[in-house]
Amino acid sequence: MPVPSFAITRYLRRLHLLRYKDPIDEEFRGWNWSRPPIKPRAYLGLSISELTHPCKTKRYVWLKRMEGVKPKPNNGLIVGAIVHEVISKVIVIVSKHVYDSFKPWKCISEVRDAVLKIVKDHEVNDEGIRDWLIDIAEYITLQLIADASWNSIGAGIGPWMPWHSEVKVDGSLIGLSKDLRVDALVNGSVIVEFKVTKPRPEYRLSLAGYALAIESNWEIPIDYGMLIYINGVGRSPKITIDPIFISNDLRRDFLEVRDEVIDMLLSEREPPVSSNCPSNCPFKHICRGEEYA
Repeated sequence: MPVPSFAITRYLRRLHLLRYKDPIDEEFRGWNWSRPPIKPRAYLGLSISELTHPCKTKRYVWLKRMEGVKPKPNNGLIVGAIVHEVISKVIVIVSKHVYDSFKPWKCISEVRDAVLKIVKDHEVNDEGIRDWLIDIAEYITLQLIADASWNSIGAGIGPWMPWHSEVKVDGSLIGLSKDLRVDALVNGSVIVEFKVTKPRPEYRLSLAGYALAIESNWEIPIDYGMLIYINGVGRSPKITIDPIFISNDLRRDFLEVRDEVIDMLLSEREPPVSSNCPSNCPFKHICRGEEYA
């Protein structure tokens, strides 16, 4: 992936120190789903995006669930979804080649063909977006190939770390959707989320939500995550990595947001329009009027 194994190991060493100084309390482990504070007040099948959307008043959730309003996709959300699909496909293709007959030239060719098919399927006619998606896919492919090759010849500091993309997680035990999907898991224990936007504090909460959901199902500790930011369309691929220790405070903050949204929906209190709507909110045309769509 854009993060080679030696870099992940370096990040994890730093995070290990944070965990040593602030170990996770047992009450904040997802496998304690039958007891507060993990146990939800109601089981509404909430999605991670509903809880971590930057809408301050959570009117986003109200409109979707109580009013049945359909989101209005915008260019940013559409491109972001395509990027996720491209990355997932790249991980699958490269992993297949690494564990099979590893021929990098065939891998790169297959990745390029796969991206062109995705572009065609989504009817992307903008050549700038198409070329940018191909650049991202080839960049990630080369990073993965280099990482796998480096470790295969014994020069690396450990075995190549497998990336599993689009990992399905059942979050129903903690009041979340049974169809959650994690962008990727590294070594089965590090959550990875890809973002094609500027960093936001809410994204860290999403890691806590996924960690609690995984712990509630698999009963294994999930202490670390990585937010991987990809720069915008029209520029050469640039990756920024934010390694996160999924601490007690982060878990507590996520649970508070979850309970706040549950209380809002159960009480049927319609929240006010936010004073600072996110620019890419797919419900802005309802809150602010069609001219803002």
